[in-house]
Amino acid sequence: MEFFESELPDPSTGELPIPDYNHLPRIGMESRTRDLGREDLEVLLRYECAHRARTPVLQLLAARLRGLRERHQGTGRHRGYGRPAR
Repeated sequence: MEFFESELPDPSTGELPIPDYNHLPRIGMESRTRDLGREDLEVLLRYECAHRARTPVLQLLAARLRGLRERHQGTGRHRGYGRPAR
């Protein structure tokens, strides 16, 4: 499953935005990931892909990222660089 365009190294557990991430069940992650930004979600997604690959967790993180992208597109911005050219 390929989510990322760049070839950044996989994050280590010390770089994760959620303490004790490895010990959280999926249910615990739902509330802990709700307020994370794009970069933090991407770090978790990279880590999960490289280390645990739990399908329900991958789906949760990918859905959170999609939600952020959809909200961002709804603001009238185009990929963070202002309004699209007309």
